[in-house]
Amino acid sequence: MLKFIKKLFSSRSIENERVIEENYFIKYSDVLDKQVISQMLEEYKTGIIVFEPIRKTLTEADQEDLYSQIDKSNLLSHQEKFETIIGLMMILDGSFPEATIVSRLGNVFGKEFMDTIENKRNEFKTDIAVKRTIKFLANQSS
Repeated sequence: MLKFIKKLFSSRSIENERVIEENYFIKYSDVLDKQVISQMLEEYKTGIIVFEPIRKTLTEADQEDLYSQIDKSNLLSHQEKFETIIGLMMILDGSFPEATIVSRLGNVFGKEFMDTIENKRNEFKTDIAVKRTIKFLANQSS
């Protein structure tokens, strides 16, 4: 399983940037459903950016604290923790996980955290729509 995880990480060329996450991947490697994790990591790798990535606005210690909160949660099984960690990775990098993962993130971090993320996503959508409209109008006037 460890080789499987390292292969998934290296395929994204981000192995140096995701040391925190990799530590959790290794921790849970013996209890995970490979197929589910493979699908989630593929979704993470190919996911559409729906809001401004926030990873760079957080210190490494802040990120570690977020992952640690998931890891310490008594509400989630090991598989659910791992899936939730991938969901947090998605959020930090500007994409949005499926509703089940969002629900788990809300259970761990609280409704206010997820409302903030949802608001950022909506602001980003509006910003993109405005930029597309401006670009469209500029092309029309040319």
